[in-house]
Amino acid sequence: MKIKIFYIALVLFTVSCRPKPLEITLDAAPQKLVIASQVVPDNVLGVLVTRSFPALEHNIFVSGTNNVSQGFIDQVIVENAIVTVTYAGTTDTLYAVDTIPGLYVSVSTLQIPYEKYELNVYDPVLNESVSAVSSMLKGVEFDTVYPVVQNNNSVRLKYAFKDFVGPNYYLLNVYKASSNNNLANLDVNSFPFASGKNELIQSVLINDIVYNTTSISSEIELNGIVSSDTIGVTLAHISEGYFRFLSAQGKINGLIGQFFREPVNVPTNVTNGYGYFSAYDPDVKVIDVNQYWKFVKKKSRSNSGFFFILKEY
Repeated sequence: MKIKIFYIALVLFTVSCRPKPLEITLDAAPQKLVIASQVVPDNVLGVLVTRSFPALEHNIFVSGTNNVSQGFIDQVIVENAIVTVTYAGTTDTLYAVDTIPGLYVSVSTLQIPYEKYELNVYDPVLNESVSAVSSMLKGVEFDTVYPVVQNNNSVRLKYAFKDFVGPNYYLLNVYKASSNNNLANLDVNSFPFASGKNELIQSVLINDIVYNTTSISSEIELNGIVSSDTIGVTLAHISEGYFRFLSAQGKINGLIGQFFREPVNVPTNVTNGYGYFSAYDPDVKVIDVNQYWKFVKKKSRSNSGFFFILKEY
């Protein structure tokens, strides 16, 4: 009985000594500018400028839907920024895209290997400026890239390219025409990969340390791609810093998709802001998957299980 009384007393003592919950109010971090960039051959540079948002933001989507609320868009989009990029003794001023608030584009920025590009952005609303510097690495090109279309309508993408000497990092993106795109093909001449006409459906980060040859080759399953699609495939030689930034993000969302993500503690090259400014020279291929599927259907009549691949694109 004495032991039971001791345990009861101990519990009561523990409860009585439990500190009362403390009410802690955390001030929201000050808003900062967030930068994302994308390059399209041969002279197109796009920069998306947004503002950071609180980690506990609850008004991103309209209640009960997956539609982004106008209030959230108004909160994060920077519409009247002054955006310039300086390189090789030249300064280009990027113009705002009317149909995509927050997106600024230059169609005359030359892509020069090993040149340093300095980005400067001024937001008159916050009265804040950010800057970033990125060196454009030598561009890499596909040796081969082609889809493998099988009888079950699944699509795989095979690719190969020559690896540069030394540690190198690459980014492969796959795009397709969005459901709202009335164009028959991807429009690669008018900054398509952030215009809303096309959507990023898959990305692959490649670190050449895992390869022991001078040529890198692999294949990926194209999720969400069917035989009737037209796809755009890009390959870029990127810096280690940008590689680590994308790796830390965990999922690559494309230029427009990035502003839905809170800027977490990831590497950045933006002074006084978040995000990453990356200058790179991508290789772009556009593939009509349907052309491969037509061949498959023709051959499958006489040879069940046959699938067709094209060695060069």
